[in-house]
Amino acid sequence: MNETRIKKLRWKFLLVSFCSLSLTMLLITGLLSGTNYYLARKNIHNTLQYIVNNGGYLPGAVTQGNDKDISDSNYEEAAHSRYNVIRFLNEIFNVGSYEDTDDPEFYYTTRYFAIIYDEKLDISVVITNHIASVTAEEAKSYGEKALARKQSFGRYGDYYFKVAELQSGETIVVYLDSSDMILGNSRLLYLAMTLIMIGIIIAAIITSFFSKWAIAPEIKNMELQKRFITNASHELKTPLAVIRANTEMMEMLNGENEWSTSTMRQVDRLNGLIRNLVMIARADESADSIDIDECDITKSVRETAQTFETVAESEGKKLIEQLQDNIKMNASDGQIRQLCSLLIDNAIKYCDDGGDIKVELVTKGKGIQLTVSNNYKDGANTDYSRFFERFYREDQSHNTDKGGYGIGLSIVENIVEQYHGSIIVNWKDGIIFFVCTLKPIGK
Repeated sequence: MNETRIKKLRWKFLLVSFCSLSLTMLLITGLLSGTNYYLARKNIHNTLQYIVNNGGYLPGAVTQGNDKDISDSNYEEAAHSRYNVIRFLNEIFNVGSYEDTDDPEFYYTTRYFAIIYDEKLDISVVITNHIASVTAEEAKSYGEKALARKQSFGRYGDYYFKVAELQSGETIVVYLDSSDMILGNSRLLYLAMTLIMIGIIIAAIITSFFSKWAIAPEIKNMELQKRFITNASHELKTPLAVIRANTEMMEMLNGENEWSTSTMRQVDRLNGLIRNLVMIARADESADSIDIDECDITKSVRETAQTFETVAESEGKKLIEQLQDNIKMNASDGQIRQLCSLLIDNAIKYCDDGGDIKVELVTKGKGIQLTVSNNYKDGANTDYSRFFERFYREDQSHNTDKGGYGIGLSIVENIVEQYHGSIIVNWKDGIIFFVCTLKPIGK
């Protein structure tokens, strides 16, 4: 993994973190606001129902001389005697019934007005002594609006209303001033949204700082890994050259035998592995510093394909080109050629004897689509999902005569990712297709 991919991974992590945090905070805000709204609405409904049950009148406040009067100390004692879990929950969530309320402040804090209609829906009584901001005429107007609606419970402006039929056959409309509840819900919602924005900004600053600090060791390890691969490759070349020279000398003196042939084969294999390791390191380096310019894609692909024509012919295979002319795109000429080389080389290695290798190039949107296909009759039961893993080879015995180390296609995938594209592999009717889609990148 190169530095560019590590940074992309960091930004993906930041994006996922911010989205998760935002969704979580929005969910919590929604639950708080929704629960608060539900409880407040239920409390309003209970209050309206209580007023309806009392025929539009609230019982008077507790005063001395009244049968319901008790002293402050007696009131507190009586309240404690009836204190239980249910009452505690009702007080916390404010959703209890008012039928048995013994809070004298309730009668002074409830602002409402009511209109009572006879059986012919003519106004018989207008009650406005519990609210100062509504006149009798205004109350009558509100009553008509409530009767005109289909629902028996609803909201009109800052008021909630309830329409009900009394036991006497009369109809009552009660309006409750709910401006405090509506204002409280709005304040809670605005405050929560403000806190969410502040929280996201603070989280963005903190996460961005710590994520940069967190990936620093990975970048350092990546640099050390690339340095190790480069140094190890150079160090291994010398003993391998000595082994090859000694083996060749032994063959000149004693003749070629199976032991010397096996040694030379393993030397060639190690040399190939070293070249591929160096290729990985260079691919990662080029990903961090690529030279982008307007590139003639058609020319790059055609010239690359032509260099493999003799290789294909020497193995009894045919290379076919179907390239759209004059395709240009912002890209690195070296990377396009490397991409084509790796795909065509892989196609020649795994193409059936006497088969065809086809290279196709067309435009797709603002980008290009490069397809390399070849005959591959044994590809029906192949696990193509693992083709782009480094060092993965379909032949796990490592004794295949096709060569390769499972590195080329991994580099191909790396190049495609740099161009914000995609690569897919399909097999159909004895032919395997590698389809690359590349998009232009900025300079």
